[in-house]
Formats: sequence, structure tokens, C-alpha cells
Amino acid sequence: MPRPDASAKIAAAAPKNSNRALLAILVTAAIVAGIAVAVFVAVGSSRTSPTVTSGAVPKGATGLGGPIVLNPDAPAGVPVLDLYEDPQCPVCKVFEDNYGATVNDLVKTNKAKVRVHTLSFLDTNLKNDSSLRGANAAMCAADQGRFREYVSATYAAQPEVEGTGYTDAQLESFASKVGVADLATWKTCQSRLTYKAHVQAVQVNAPKDGVT
Repeated sequence: MPRPDASAKIAAAAPKNSNRALLAILVTAAIVAGIAVAVFVAVGSSRTSPTVTSGAVPKGATGLGGPIVLNPDAPAGVPVLDLYEDPQCPVCKVFEDNYGATVNDLVKTNKAKVRVHTLSFLDTNLKNDSSLRGANAAMCAADQGRFREYVSATYAAQPEVEGTGYTDAQLESFASKVGVADLATWKTCQSRLTYKAHVQAVQVNAPKDGVT
């Protein structure tokens, strides 16, 4: 389907877990007095998947199936912004285009602790594996401190037609573009899908956050 316009209306639902400072997938955000205000939409399906119990964990993640924390040294007490994103999601690109700079500022200034949950549900919907490969590629970049930059590059080059997906050559070009220093190690990580189990675990854990 064609990529939606930034002005497209987004059906939003209140987070089930009110203890989280902020929960977001496609985030309509306003930064007021240094606090990010967000809502999220429910996506994917409600079917349950087997729990993933083992697998490699990328640098910066809180554990198997946990988010990657962009600024782990953020002081205690600041709001927590959880971003739930799929590399193939067109409206996630709209969010990145409009609020990517804001996210970067939150990370730089530690006005919020930003955690990214990279989903892969669109592989099922679109019948390809670009979400898994894109997520794994970003996590391989995370091992070299370039996760956020890689994610931004992925959205910047997202195909115009949803479902087209990313080629292996494109995913490698993003790594080069964002300055992954040890490209050989990144290639090995990507070719082996080192973080496949982790990506699957992130998707399994999403419903526990009310993201269904």
C-alpha cells in the first residue's frame, strides 16, 4: 500500500500499563517542559507465540527480548519513552521524519530515557522477512554503537510501496552509510542472523506491554 501522508489520522488507544511513563509505537508527541507525551496504536495480531528462552542479546538491550536503551545513563526519575517500531512500517517512517530530531534531542539531553522495541510483525502481514532482517541489521549496528543511526537510515530509504522490502545489499549500504567501523563483523552478524531469537522475543514480549 502507498505510504500514508503525515497528516493521516491514527487510531489511538490508551496504554494498558499505566505505570509506564510513556508507551509509543506510532507516536504523536508533544515536547512540553522537557516531557514527551505520547499515545500508541495497537498493531499486528493477538495470537500468542511460544516464549523465546535463549539467544544472543545485542549491546544496549536490557535482556533477551528487551528494548535497546539509547541513553542508559539517563538520571533516575526522568520520563521513559518506549518506541515500538517495525522497519517496514510506513507510519513509523512518518514518525521518524517528523520526530526523529526530537528523539535525538531527548537522548542527548537525557530529558527522557528512550527505549526502542524493534518489532517484526509485518513479516507475517506482508509475507516477507524484511522486518526480521532489518531489525537484526540494526542490532548488529548496535554492537558498534550505531543503532539509532542505522534505524534512521532504514526509514530514510524505506520503499515507497509497502511490502517491497529491503535487499541484503541495501541493508549493508546502510551500515556503511552510518559509519559502522568494522563492516566485516557486521556482515558476519547479519549473514548469520545473530539476533534472530532476540527479534522474535521482542515481538513475543510486545503483548505483555499491551501492544497487540
